[in-house]
Amino acid sequence: MWMFFSLALLLFLGLITLMLLLINHLTKKKIFIKLSFGIWILVVILSLMIILSNFLNSKTNVEKNDYYGTYIIDNNKFKGENADWQYNHYRFEITKDDELNLYVTDKNKVLKVYKRKIEFIEGSASPHLKIINENPNFILDSEPTLYRNSWDFYLVFKTKPYSNMFYKKGKWKPINN
Repeated sequence: MWMFFSLALLLFLGLITLMLLLINHLTKKKIFIKLSFGIWILVVILSLMIILSNFLNSKTNVEKNDYYGTYIIDNNKFKGENADWQYNHYRFEITKDDELNLYVTDKNKVLKVYKRKIEFIEGSASPHLKIINENPNFILDSEPTLYRNSWDFYLVFKTKPYSNMFYKKGKWKPINN
C-alpha cells in the first residue's frame, strides 16, 4: 500500500514538473524552473525529515549480550521515598554465565545474594529473559518484562510487596534521601 502511494506521488510530481517545464518553454519565464526545483527540494527535505523521525522514534533491538551487566532501580519511573528506598536496597547483575544475582543491600553493603540461572528465549524482536526458579522469593517469583525505548531498555519485575519494580542498566551510586 505504502509503495503504491509513493509511486503515485512520484508520478504526480513528475507530471507537475513536466507541466512547469513546458510552461517555462512556452513563456520563457524562469519562475517556472524555480518552482519545479522548489517542489523537488521540498520533497527531498520532507523525505529526509520522515526518515530521521522514524530513526529517532524506532525501538532499539535488544540482543542477548545487551542484557549482561548491572541493574539498579530506575527511580525516575516513580519518584519519591519508596523508590529511593528500593534503590538503596535492591539491585541485580546478569552475568555472562547466564546467572542473575539479586543483591539485597543496605546502601553499599550487600546483606544477601539470591542466585538464579537464566536462559534467553528467542523468537521475537528481542530475546525474552526467563528465570529458572527452583526457590522463588518475593522479587524473583516472576519473569521480568522488557520495555524498549529508542536508545535503551528497562526491565520490570512484578512483585507482591512493591507491585512493579523498574530496573535500568547502571552502576549504583549513593543518593541523598
